[in-house]
Amino acid sequence: MDKKRGPYRPRDKEVTMQLLIEAVGLILAEDGYRGLGVNKVALRAGVDKKNIYNYFESYNNLLKTYIKSKDFWTHIFEKFHLSDAPKGEEMPDYLGAIFKEQFKYFSSEKEMQQFIFWQISQSNVLLKEISDEREVKGAVIASLADPHFKNSGVRLAAVLALVLGGVYYVVWHAEYNKSVVCGLDVNQEKDREDFLRTIGQVISWAWEAAGKEKRTE
Repeated sequence: MDKKRGPYRPRDKEVTMQLLIEAVGLILAEDGYRGLGVNKVALRAGVDKKNIYNYFESYNNLLKTYIKSKDFWTHIFEKFHLSDAPKGEEMPDYLGAIFKEQFKYFSSEKEMQQFIFWQISQSNVLLKEISDEREVKGAVIASLADPHFKNSGVRLAAVLALVLGGVYYVVWHAEYNKSVVCGLDVNQEKDREDFLRTIGQVISWAWEAAGKEKRTE
């Protein structure tokens, strides 16, 4: 595909906005966050850069609109309805399913791989704001298990942080270096299935450990 859509031609607002949002994703997937910029996004979309400010008010708002359209937790809240969340002993499977889905989603979304890398590589007010919003959403899910972990000596947030960080790390290795991590290559179906299964096991082990700690008090 030609990276330049021009010359510019009149379009309605919705079409123009969608072209700009798509252009952000295409550049992010192909060139990473260093390839982004007002002029580059407008050129790739084939629209006048004034439309960024006319329709999004600012370049940062355009980026935020794109990121929110791709954000994992938006996807999760659509798929896992909190009103249907289980209670008690079914909770580990519920949490495990969410983080398995996160692995699958992150593996398949090259733009999000680039975005998360951007987020951890650069201090940026916009990126921090988006990260903070994501944390609020994630905390709602994790809080469902708080009663089980209270006063147990096992901190669920730390367990989930390790799982999440592990997902990012192994996916980046598999995607960009085609390399293994601790002998695991999630480009291979067997290793991928082992990794998915282990996500569930780690959360279940933490749940069991919290229950044992509380019983021995």
